[in-house]
Amino acid sequence: MSGDGGAGRSRTPMLLAIGALVVVMVCCSGLLVIGGAVGGGLTATPPATQGTPLRPDAPVPPQYLSWVLKAGALCPRIGPAEIAAQIDLESSWNPNAVAHNPASRGGDAMGIAQFQQGTWETWGGDRDEDGRNSPFDAEDAILAMGHLMCDLVEWATQNVEAQRLRGDVLDLAWAGYFCGRGCVLAAGGVPAAGLAHDYPAKVRERLAKYGAPNTGGVPVGPGGWTLPLKPGTYSVGSGFGNRWGRLHAGVDLMAKTGTPIYAAAAGTVLDAGCTSAYCDRPGSLNLPGCGLRINLGHAGRIVTRYCHAVRLNVRAGQRVAAGQLIAWVGSTGHSSGPHLHFEVHHSAPPANNDNAENPITFLRKAGLRP
Repeated sequence: MSGDGGAGRSRTPMLLAIGALVVVMVCCSGLLVIGGAVGGGLTATPPATQGTPLRPDAPVPPQYLSWVLKAGALCPRIGPAEIAAQIDLESSWNPNAVAHNPASRGGDAMGIAQFQQGTWETWGGDRDEDGRNSPFDAEDAILAMGHLMCDLVEWATQNVEAQRLRGDVLDLAWAGYFCGRGCVLAAGGVPAAGLAHDYPAKVRERLAKYGAPNTGGVPVGPGGWTLPLKPGTYSVGSGFGNRWGRLHAGVDLMAKTGTPIYAAAAGTVLDAGCTSAYCDRPGSLNLPGCGLRINLGHAGRIVTRYCHAVRLNVRAGQRVAAGQLIAWVGSTGHSSGPHLHFEVHHSAPPANNDNAENPITFLRKAGLRP
């Protein structure tokens, strides 16, 4: 449900049931290099995400499909897959769902999108023009969810830019839908614990079921490989090789913060998460680790590694397609500026310096022009 009307709440049926600048950059290996950056500063501005389209086999009940598509076309950052995943979490597509919570000042959460009465009075309406204005009217509620989520995304974006909130704008918007804007502002972001903390991650878990892979139009070669960044969005910085007595095990692709990162080939996410002491802001030369990192396992025991992202778009165990959007460029971890540190490993996992190979050479052999 939406707790955005004020006091918030602590339930959902699902949760209760369960030009270019020259910059000095230090890569994760500790190598100091000077290269032509495509742009960007050291502040990790949240990327301007686009909404996710539905996959052809998305399990949206047919009677609600057109309304999900309408709700997912109201603003750029909320797509139909985001709407569908959130409804799945809120009510499992039950238009008559009710969650009783005596402790909530907002009252019961009602209908397919789990609106409380006060929030419905602000965002509801007879949007399907059938003479009925009710959170139990599924068509009304699906469109009301879309309008509210678009407003929450705009609210979160403004507060992140004003440095009143920290975090991903979609996660902040989802948390606001669950517990209200006041609880998110009081926490300075997604609450650190509890159901409101869990809610954004549970929506994201369902996105894979509903969302079509975002390939961003990157070309995939005949061998099934593609570049991890779209041509024209990056410049090649420090390359593979020994530097200052240690191996720089990959290549630095220097790009603006928020530049989309794509899976170099089809495979499985081996791990995805923070490998430094913190990853919620840009790193520094004194901070060890790869920051936000993804390891992908591919056919032939090849592993590709992606470091320093500002945000991840996949989770461990997830299957990905070649060219699928997996993260956005950032400067987390041992880094002084936005770039993607990209590695290729053979006979892996585990991926280590002993089985690392030159990514540029590897990609060229795959018929690509990095």
